[in-house]
This record gives sequence, C-alpha cells and structure tokens, in this order.
Amino acid sequence: MVNYANSNSIKKENKIAELEKQVSLGLWIQSIGQIIELSGLSGLLQLEDGDLTGEKQILSGVWIKTIGQVLEAISVSRQIGETDKAKLFEEQKIAITGDLLVSIGAAIEVAGGIKALSEEGISGIPLIIP
Repeated sequence: MVNYANSNSIKKENKIAELEKQVSLGLWIQSIGQIIELSGLSGLLQLEDGDLTGEKQILSGVWIKTIGQVLEAISVSRQIGETDKAKLFEEQKIAITGDLLVSIGAAIEVAGGIKALSEEGISGIPLIIP
C-alpha cells in the first residue's frame, strides 16, 4: 500500500526547496542590478563638474543599498538546505541586517534626490536621479 501522506510530504518539501532557490536567484539578480546601477552612477558622478552634494548623497545611498542587497543574497543562499538551527538563525539575522541596510540606503538616496532637485534648479544642469 502506498503511503500518500508521505508522498505529499515529499512533494511539499521539494516544492519548498524549489521556491527557496527561486527567492535566492531573485535576490542575486537584484544584487547584480544594484551593482550595475552603482557602477553607472559612479561613472556619471566622476564626469560631473561642480560640487553636487545631492548626487554624492544619492551615490552613498546606492552604495549602502548595494552592500545590503549582496549581504542578503549571500545569507539567503546560505540558508537553503541548512539544518543546523544555530547557523540558520545567524544567517536569518544577517539577511535582516541586509534588509535594514537596503532601507537605510534608500532613505539616504531619497534625501539626496530631493537635494539634487534643488541643486538642479540652481545650477540648471539636468541630472539623472534614480
């Protein structure tokens, strides 16, 4: 006789593992996007003339977001398949720290964007504000 409960349990565990890998992949894709954005903004800032504090603040925020995003991606990847509860708990705390850094970076980026808008009004230089 086939044990349907056990079969369903295995299917559920396999589906959970598949979805966890999907989440991890999504975080890595976001990290790559953050790195691309950071690279582009850094290059643009190097080409800008003048002292544009808002743009520098935006770049600082993007740096912090990128660090947080990569930290979260690494941590979530390490959580997949981890059976040691203490290690899993530590990785979960690291993922939360990554989320916190992303949030702080976003707040700094917003403040820099507001400042860059006012600087653009004064200087007349059109800026890209992510």
